[in-house]
This record gives sequence, C-alpha cells and structure tokens, in this order.
Amino acid sequence: MIKRLLLNNFRNYESAEITFSSRNIVFSGRNGQGKTNLLEALFFLSVLRSFRTSKTGDIKKIGCNSFYAAADVRKKKWAEFIEVKYSEGGKRRLSIDSSPVLKASEFINQIRVVVFSPDDINIVTSNSGIRRRFMDMLISVIDPFYLNALRDYGAALKNRNALLRDNKADLISMDAYEEIMAENCFKIIKERKKYTDILIKEVNRLLAEMGNGNIFGIRYRAEIKNISIAFFREKFKNERSRDFKRGFTAFGPQSDEFELFFSNILMRSFASAGQCRLISLCLKMAKLKILCESDCSDLENVLVLVDDVTGELDEIMRGMFFKVISRAGQAFFTFTEKPDFDFFKDCEYYNIVNGEVKKK
Repeated sequence: MIKRLLLNNFRNYESAEITFSSRNIVFSGRNGQGKTNLLEALFFLSVLRSFRTSKTGDIKKIGCNSFYAAADVRKKKWAEFIEVKYSEGGKRRLSIDSSPVLKASEFINQIRVVVFSPDDINIVTSNSGIRRRFMDMLISVIDPFYLNALRDYGAALKNRNALLRDNKADLISMDAYEEIMAENCFKIIKERKKYTDILIKEVNRLLAEMGNGNIFGIRYRAEIKNISIAFFREKFKNERSRDFKRGFTAFGPQSDEFELFFSNILMRSFASAGQCRLISLCLKMAKLKILCESDCSDLENVLVLVDDVTGELDEIMRGMFFKVISRAGQAFFTFTEKPDFDFFKDCEYYNIVNGEVKKK
C-alpha cells in the first residue's frame, strides 16, 4: 500500500505531499485539474514509464528541467521509501530507503500496478504495437527477467539496424548482436506464447461469469517454425541480405502480432464499439487476476489505478469490475463528481483543483 506520495515539478504539480490511510482512494475534480497526473505518478514509480506518453520528458512540469516522485510503501512484512529523480539531460537517479539503485530492473515493481483507462480500447482497435506493449507490460510486471530480455534485445536490435545502414558493416559485430538477439528472442517469444494462453483462459472465465456466451481468442503471429536459440540465430543470419536492402531488421519480436477474436470475428476489423470496450476491460481485469495469483503472498503490493472508467459500465459489468479489483491491496480512482455507488461509501476522498490537493 502507498502511505504517502511526494511530487516536485511532476506534470502540473509544483510540489505535493499526500498521505493515505485507506485501501480505496478517490481523486475528484473538474477535467484538467491534475487527477490523472496523480495516477500517472504512481504508475511511473512502479515501472519507470508513463501509461500516457512514451517520452519521459513530457512528465516534467512545463518550464522545468527536472522532476521528482517518491512514495512510502507499506508491504506485508516491511516498509520502504522509493524515489525517482530525473534531472536535466535525462539523467536518472533511483533510490530505495536512501540507498542508490543502479539498475532499473532492481527498482521496477516495488509496487505492482494495473491501470484502467479510457484509452484501453486501443488495445483492441489500434495498431499491433499497442497490443505488444500490453502483453510486454503484463509479463514484465510478473517476471523481471522478461524485462531484462526486452532491454537486451532492444539494444542489440538498435545496433544491428545501425550496421544494416552502413555500407562497410562490421560482420563480426553483426554476429555478436545477432547472438544476443537470438538468446533474448527465445525468451521473449516463449513467454509471450505462455501468457497468451493464460490470458485467453482468464478472459473467457470473466465472460462466462458475466453470462456472455461468446468465446474470446488470441492468435499470436510470430514468424517461427520452432522455439530454439539455434533457429533464431540461423534466421537472423539468413535474413541479412534482405535486411541490408531494407535498412532495418524485419524479423523478430518487434514485428509480432496479437490478433484478437470475439466469437470468431477479427476484432480490429469487424467488432462493434461495445464489444471492443468489453474485451479491453476484460483484458485489464484478466491482467489483474493473473498478477494477484502470481503475487498472492503480498497482495498489499498490488495497486489498481482507475481513471474515470466505471461510469459507462452497466450493472453486471460494474459488479464484476468491483469484485475483481477488490483483490488488490489498494485502489485509486478519478471522478469529476463524487461517485454514488455503494463500493465508495468508505473511501478516502481528495479534491483536486489546478494541482492543489485537499482532503475532503
């Protein structure tokens, strides 16, 4: 659980210190006042990235060169203070209990977060990169080694692509990068296949509990004949001549697709808006269930961030939603008006006005 959140020059917050004492927290206020920014700060402290932008520089307050975010975290058996500071030039400093943390992988997931946002529908309707990111975030929250594999593969891919654009490419270096890519490609695709199967089962369980008889499916399109490091090593080598002409690496996890099907219909092309909203919400609820079951020894470490998405749910969906998120150790919500659902009777309320936080 988060007991205290501290911010400096984060989005529209010049300075903020908020103390929490409840499992369920509600931030209310008009649009554009900074409610979602608080959720973004909590998410950032979990995975060192935003759920709203891919550019870390967008997070700092306009006109400032740095930002700071920190939190007091209470876990099952201990408490800790986590801090992130970005200074001018993108230099990052991480610490836990005032001790420097040099590797992001050792800092990430001190708190484990699932965010529900109106933009979640893009998982179903938008490009394949959004679906890859969703799957990668799901696995990374559970398995930090997967995050390392993504990082190492991405670095080697960037270097290989640079060589592909060089008329006098160093083929010895190319071999070295391809070896790193092959090893991590094996790890990435193996885990993606594993969690694709788990996700399908969880979403269909949710649909069944809601009385929806339609079947959900995912077809994971990875260009592989078998999963082995040797196969990937040979594939990269065989693709070199074509990749030199393209100027980039065409094969690999960066090109994989997850095709979503609902009642045997390809969703991104033929599903209705209502079906897309239903499945996007189910995917996030399934992610939370998977996370809770993988981290059942310390559910206080699991947080839910809900950005104004409950108002559009029907009674059955709302009941299922509250049932699923109640497993988390703590939940944070944003609303423009105070909610009148029974679930929120005992919540802790804060009013947000232009980056100023006042407890109700």
